[in-house]
Amino acid sequence: MPNRWHIQYTNHLGDHLENYPALELAIEAACRHIDGGCDVYRIGNKFFNDSVGKDVIARIYELWLRPKMIFGGRRSQLGG
Repeated sequence: MPNRWHIQYTNHLGDHLENYPALELAIEAACRHIDGGCDVYRIGNKFFNDSVGKDVIARIYELWLRPKMIFGGRRSQLGG
């Protein structure tokens, strides 16, 4: 069975859990959710004790946002 990745986030509707077949897809979805104003608090695999926390997610988001800042003039929503 292939390894599945998940993201956990909150928005105005409550808590959510989404599954993805690859880590790259989970990271992309997490960044899009943050960009949309959601609070992403975990990216992980099927083992909930083996996951990435909010501090690392914030750093990943900053890296994801850099090309958008350069080409689109956007500012970070994380205080940068």
